Amino acid sequence: MYKLNFKKRVWIVKQCEKGISASKIALAQKVNRRCIYQLIDKYKQCGWGGLKDHKTGRPETTLSKNAEIIILDIRKRYGYGACHIEQLLKKKGFLISHRQIEKLLIRNGLVEHNIKKQKSRKWVRYELPNPNDLAHTDWTYCPFTQKQLSVYIDDRTRLITSYGLFSRATADNSIALLKSAIAEYGKPKCVMTDHGTQYYTNKGYSQENTQFRIVLNVLGIKHYVVRVNRPQTNGKVERFFLTYKKEYSTGTFKHIGEFIKHYNEKRLHMSLNYKTPKEIWNELSV
Repeated sequence: MYKLNFKKRVWIVKQCEKGISASKIALAQKVNRRCIYQLIDKYKQCGWGGLKDHKTGRPETTLSKNAEIIILDIRKRYGYGACHIEQLLKKKGFLISHRQIEKLLIRNGLVEHNIKKQKSRKWVRYELPNPNDLAHTDWTYCPFTQKQLSVYIDDRTRLITSYGLFSRATADNSIALLKSAIAEYGKPKCVMTDHGTQYYTNKGYSQENTQFRIVLNVLGIKHYVVRVNRPQTNGKVERFFLTYKKEYSTGTFKHIGEFIKHYNEKRLHMSLNYKTPKEIWNELSV
């Protein structure tokens, strides 16, 4: 029966209806007579639809209307992907696979196929063991306020320890944010930056003479500078900027402070086994 396609199954039934013997039909299709009798029984029970090919495995789960509403609301409010939504619902006691969530998002036009999407690259992931072992910082243009945004983010916990919007990206503002982070969460052992002029000089002077470096030396904080043309070294802060610009654009948050609070205390992170930065910070800071 499984060797036959739908067209051949229909032919077999029609031959039987014409009075052709099961033996001759079985010989013509190179199957046994039992297969012919099974097809006839299936046809009598289900009609022509019973002769069609059927998918193997468990039947596909059908989501309830309430589940669909909740999933679509989360997507529209926060812009989360299927895996993120799956874990968020799991925390609330709902077990829905990310594949089912993804199918729902596709049906509602909330996921676009990216033909330029690259295969995942085999970057070497690093992560220091404790909070305040290393802080990442950088600047980016904020499209929602038309100002310059800078943050300090803890390497281990992904916690945003300080942030600020300024008219200019300067060393003074970078230092002010560092001091704010120290006052709130303590002093990091190291700070990682790129080659921006707020942190690093490209004019041939000694790094000991830069304003940012002088402050770090006074505070006893080591300064690490990422290699040129290798932004993934400072990727945690770059990833935060990408997340901020994508999820803030949903219109759910009134201001950046509300988003930062959500990011630190409510938003689940895949890299943290779907815990929040604040949870990990509290667990490791005991």
